Amino acid sequence: MKFTDVTRFEFRRFGDDFSVIRDRFAALGEGEKHPERRETYIVTRLNIDSNVKIRADKLEVKVLRGRLQMLEQWARTLSAEFPVSVKDIENLVIPPLGLDIEIGEGGALTESALMAFISGQPALAVVRVDKKRTLYNLGNCQAEYCKLRIGDDKLDTVSIETADAEAAFAVLNKVGLGDAENQSYAEFLQRRMF
Repeated sequence: MKFTDVTRFEFRRFGDDFSVIRDRFAALGEGEKHPERRETYIVTRLNIDSNVKIRADKLEVKVLRGRLQMLEQWARTLSAEFPVSVKDIENLVIPPLGLDIEIGEGGALTESALMAFISGQPALAVVRVDKKRTLYNLGNCQAEYCKLRIGDDKLDTVSIETADAEAAFAVLNKVGLGDAENQSYAEFLQRRMF
C-alpha cells in the first residue's frame, strides 16, 4: 500500500454495486488488480476506533486518531508476523479493542492461540473477508475498488487513502462521493456482527 507507514486520511463506503465509482477511478488513474485474498478481522462491540486484522500471516492494528469533516485519520500501530509477543498483544492489540486484560507472562502467541483467546471474549468477534481488489494511483491519493465476500454475502467497497486531506476531498468530489457518509471497516463489521 502506498501510505502504509504514515498516518493517513481515509474514506470508505460499502454497497451492493460501486462499478460506476470504479469507472470514475479508472478515468483518473491507472488501476492494478490484485489476487483474491482472505483477511480476518477481529471486531469489538466496545468501539469503532480500531481496525485489527490478520493479513498475509501478519497481525495489523490501526487506530483512529481523529476526524476531519467526512475523513477519518488512521495510524498503523502494529504490523507483526506471527508469533506476536504477549507484550505487543497486551499493549498494542487489547487496549484498542476496548479491553483491559492480561493474558500471561512473556512468550508469544501464534495465530491459532490468538484466535483461541479471542473466542473466549464476549465483546469480540472474528469475521473472515475475501477481497478482490483493484488499486488506483491518483497522484497524492490511492483509491480502491474491492469486491467482498463475507460468508454468503457479496458486496462492493470503495475507498480513498492519502496523507493529504485536500487531495482526498478533491478526488471524492470528482467521483461523486463528496456528500457521502464515511464508514470504516470497524464500523461496518461492528454493525454486522453486533
